Amino acid sequence: MILSECLEEVAINHAAVLAGDPNALHHTRIALTRLKAAIAFYGPMVADGEWTRLKAELKWLSAFLGATRDLDVAIENSKGSPEERMFRTARTEAFEALKGTLQSERYQQWFDGMWDWVGSGPWTTTQDRRAAQRRAVPVSVFHARRLARWHQKLCQKSRGLQGMGRNKRHRVRITSKRLRYAIEFSEGGLPADEYASWRIVLKHLRKGQQLLGELNDDEVRRELFESADARELQKRKRKAKRRKEHERKRRSHLLRRAASVYRKVAG
Repeated sequence: MILSECLEEVAINHAAVLAGDPNALHHTRIALTRLKAAIAFYGPMVADGEWTRLKAELKWLSAFLGATRDLDVAIENSKGSPEERMFRTARTEAFEALKGTLQSERYQQWFDGMWDWVGSGPWTTTQDRRAAQRRAVPVSVFHARRLARWHQKLCQKSRGLQGMGRNKRHRVRITSKRLRYAIEFSEGGLPADEYASWRIVLKHLRKGQQLLGELNDDEVRRELFESADARELQKRKRKAKRRKEHERKRRSHLLRRAASVYRKVAG
């Protein structure tokens, strides 16, 4: 049900994303992030060889979605500044690449493959003893164990957050996001009194995700600016090189004509 809802969200927003709607793009990325989180959470029962292939294709797709979304955020955070125009130009280029991706046969094959896998992939028919044992675990027990494990993992990763470099901090952000979604998936799968304690964790996670997200947006914006600035510098260099070559040819041409004239003067 969770995976189907995520894919339906992607399908609902598809036309709007192609039309350039930043909100539709944002919702599509959230849906795909939730999808990956759900598969990771229920991994012991659903991960199989077909998902490994589909996951690689999803990584390809996410790169195009992420590049355009990063620029949407940078534009929003740069309203009225000199770099806004630079980001909008870069966004146009990134969106054209994304549009081509979403209209490609490769994307359609991935999307159809995801639907097939969710409904009738190898994981749905596995009959080995280990799989049967996993499926026999009560839902409440499974959720309690997985949440406790993911929570412990996040606590370990988040120690010393203030002194972390960007890569480690990014991993904390991803782990936080996945735990947040896992808690949301668990509503109804845990007794109400047990889920109540996770609601408190969920509240903190949302705030932490917001703060780490703002840090990430600032860093991405700076990198995009430096990248766009570097591209602009390269363009100016190429333009200066072409102008210099044009001036050299013109100078040579004028000198040849002048020399010809003065040879005639000399008789």
